[in-house]
Amino acid sequence: MLSGRQDFSAHRLRIQGFREVITQRFPHLQLGEVLAGEDNRQRIDRLLEEALRRNRDVVGIYNTGLGNTQVAQALARHRRYGECCWITHERYRTTREQLAQGGMALTIDQHAHQHARLAVELALRHLETGYQPHLFSDGKVEFILYSAENVD
Repeated sequence: MLSGRQDFSAHRLRIQGFREVITQRFPHLQLGEVLAGEDNRQRIDRLLEEALRRNRDVVGIYNTGLGNTQVAQALARHRRYGECCWITHERYRTTREQLAQGGMALTIDQHAHQHARLAVELALRHLETGYQPHLFSDGKVEFILYSAENVD
């Protein structure tokens, strides 16, 4: 597990949720330590290099934030690219390429543009009418799972 900034609750929650799912549904898998990349590419590269050198039997990488290029490069250097189940977040140029090339298994896209658009719409509605949005239902945005089969 490769985590972004620990002061960002979304990264902590992603790791917590991933850990719960793997522990419950795949108890035969042993989760490694969380690599705190802190959204720093050089740090991510160093942490991945050390982890892949120590653990040659890694079967998966879950990345919560920045560093997908570094993950691809590290997996390639250790001849694990396409062999290791790699899951990350957000669909953009790098993740589309990695999915299409078969290096990445899955991207969880949370529609960043839709989140931004919804936030502006709710803020304007509040300013114009005083509307108080419901915390969950008014701000709910569905996410999409992308794989090589549906990347474009």
